[in-house]
Amino acid sequence: MKICQVIASKGEGGLEKHVRELSSQLVKQGHQLTVIGDKSFLKTLDSTIQCYPINCQQSRRNPLLLFKLFTLLRAGNYDIIHAQASKATAMVGMIYTFLASPTVATIHNIKRTTGIFQRLDHTIAVSKQLATSFNKAQTSVIYNGIIPPKVKKVDLKSKFELANTNPIIIAVGRLVEAKGFDILLDAITGLPLNLLIAGEGPERRKLTLKINAIKSPTQVKLLGHCSDITDLMASADAVVISSRREGFSYVFNEALLTACKVLATDVPVANEILPDNLIVPTESPEKLRTALQRLLKNDDEWQTLMSEPHQFAKHAMTLQKMTEKTLAVYQELIANSIK
Repeated sequence: MKICQVIASKGEGGLEKHVRELSSQLVKQGHQLTVIGDKSFLKTLDSTIQCYPINCQQSRRNPLLLFKLFTLLRAGNYDIIHAQASKATAMVGMIYTFLASPTVATIHNIKRTTGIFQRLDHTIAVSKQLATSFNKAQTSVIYNGIIPPKVKKVDLKSKFELANTNPIIIAVGRLVEAKGFDILLDAITGLPLNLLIAGEGPERRKLTLKINAIKSPTQVKLLGHCSDITDLMASADAVVISSRREGFSYVFNEALLTACKVLATDVPVANEILPDNLIVPTESPEKLRTALQRLLKNDDEWQTLMSEPHQFAKHAMTLQKMTEKTLAVYQELIANSIK
């Protein structure tokens, strides 16, 4: 199969991780893959992938950018064109009628409007919530997948010089408002537990001030960027996701595939997989605190509640399964285009 992925992002996050890993799997399975995107992102791809750079700093409506994209897509004679996220989808959508190939777009985050995605032949949503805005017949839900991590447990108490033997919970993500770490800090203050927050970002100073006001016996440590996240997760007593909003949480995926106990706010995809008593409302430190206290006192119950989510992740949230489902969408679109 001759496939082209279009990505207009030049940052580094979940979207870029998704495209990089999907691309790698498509090539490994023998497909001919081209990626069109910003030069800085293309440099991170495997050398076996055909890459064409475009200037992603330009507006999605820039006629020179659109003409270059059109020229590349027409010249490639692809079996399928896959636009990743909103800017790439908007660009492909504006030249859609001049393309001979079937098109698919992936929506990665909640959007105020979704009209640009509905211009293409099919939409892949990375959560059920994101799929609700689309025609069911033209939409597939495919959870982002990862390679199941191989973990090595570590002594967190010793590694981070924790001064007590209280339970250790961990939260992971960029230090930004959307992740709700301030809510988590309000929820745990004064509880007999240790909290490790792994990640870096612009909210560090604000969070540090809150941490300095935390009441004993609670201990909190900001770890900064960590390269051994899954080892830390697997070694903690639980993972807490306190986000205000999410498109797809790779942290949640990693937590499930490392067999962690999880408590999460009411965000995708946690609210689609975890049982209701492991989900708390967003923006509610009080309910997060109550749930955490209850679960830490009933560890066996918490572990039992996690049994089905752990099994689900093994069968539906791996990189292999994501690739299989994506290829199935491609094949159906190609078959329909030939009829």
